[in-house]
Amino acid sequence: MLRLKEIIVALCFCASACASALPSESSPQLPDSSAASATISDVSSFVFATKDGQQLHLDRILPDAARFPGRRPAIIHSTGGGWETADRRDRATLEYLQHFASLGYVVVSIDYRLGVKEAKKAGPIAPTKMRETYLRAIRWGVEDLYDATDFVLKNAEGWGVDPARIVISGSSAGATNSLVAEFNVANQTELARAHLPATFRYAGVISMAGAFWLEDNTPLAWKQKPAPIMFIHGGKDQLVTYNDDAKNSAYGPVYAQRQLASLGYSSWFIDLPDADHTMSFAGMVDYRSEMEAFLTKMVWEKQEISVHTIETGKVNKTFTNLAKLYRRYLPPELLKMLDGAKP
Repeated sequence: MLRLKEIIVALCFCASACASALPSESSPQLPDSSAASATISDVSSFVFATKDGQQLHLDRILPDAARFPGRRPAIIHSTGGGWETADRRDRATLEYLQHFASLGYVVVSIDYRLGVKEAKKAGPIAPTKMRETYLRAIRWGVEDLYDATDFVLKNAEGWGVDPARIVISGSSAGATNSLVAEFNVANQTELARAHLPATFRYAGVISMAGAFWLEDNTPLAWKQKPAPIMFIHGGKDQLVTYNDDAKNSAYGPVYAQRQLASLGYSSWFIDLPDADHTMSFAGMVDYRSEMEAFLTKMVWEKQEISVHTIETGKVNKTFTNLAKLYRRYLPPELLKMLDGAKP
């Protein structure tokens, strides 16, 4: 039986699995998909910021302008990896973004600074410094997401992006960054005001195994109505809050969905009680149709509804079933580990 530490390492690896071998400044190679590629016209990479000597890149995929003329909605995605690893070009992410580009979205996959990795350069993180370290990593991730958003806004006309229809999505650490980013925008915090235009609002948020991890003694409260939020989360998540931990100002989808519904705010919680943190990966593969429905009904049509979908009775989306469910996405090293694990 794999130990929890090994599970955590493997899950973080899985979130960045099957990465392209291309250097970050080159254009990404999309997985083969003739139906989708027929509706994609341009794939390019850009440096959107340089921080502490580190260049932060984003990959942008444009839909076919002939088929999707005019200003189009955009999705800005932050991948996962526990703020220690992150690969904006892993296969699941690229297929996920390619899918939405084929539907007419301008899609963007971004880098962000890895605060936990940076902290560990000085040695193991002391338990008393753990929370502080993760909160700093989230703040960096949010800042970088804001700067990527600002870069998209500044290029909106040339890229054919509608500034009023920008959705953010993320998996694991990237999902938490996205949720905390929306929290700050809706509450008009100093962090949001310093990096984004004063009137800017995200149109929606898609969170795959993320949670609101906030500064000490911060309630999950809203100065302004938040954007519609979709949560995709497993009830046995080993790494990210599923319900709430008020002592540490951590609010998962169970708590958040209940609160948003009580306030009449739009949200959709896809709840898998028997799944674990594998949902950070599985969300991009298995729930695109639900995402399309969320975007259509709650984001673009602005239907003010609350949906809680509970999924049971299937092969559990867990670490031990990764190879069975998602084998084609996994690198040989992880498959070897999984195939050698005892049930």
